[in-house]
Amino acid sequence: MIEVEFEYSKNALKFINKNPSSLSLEDVRNLVISALKKIFKIEETNIDLKMLRGDLHGYYRIRTGKIRIIFSLTKNKILIAFIKDIGFRGNIYK
Repeated sequence: MIEVEFEYSKNALKFINKNPSSLSLEDVRNLVISALKKIFKIEETNIDLKMLRGDLHGYYRIRTGKIRIIFSLTKNKILIAFIKDIGFRGNIYK
């Protein structure tokens, strides 16, 4: 199993606190873990995952309904998943 440490930006935590019925920290963790399983080909998961380009090169995007989660990975002794932003589809890439 992959050891993952989660770090959240101020914007990501603000979105989760304002929209607790839409998404919780546990939901975000589970979605990112599923994405990591798909990235590292541990198991095939049915998650909408995309590597971003342009200004957000090096980040990944998870789509769940109208919500987008943007995160990056840092490989040290423990894999760190930095949740950069969470938001609705119309506002997330601005």
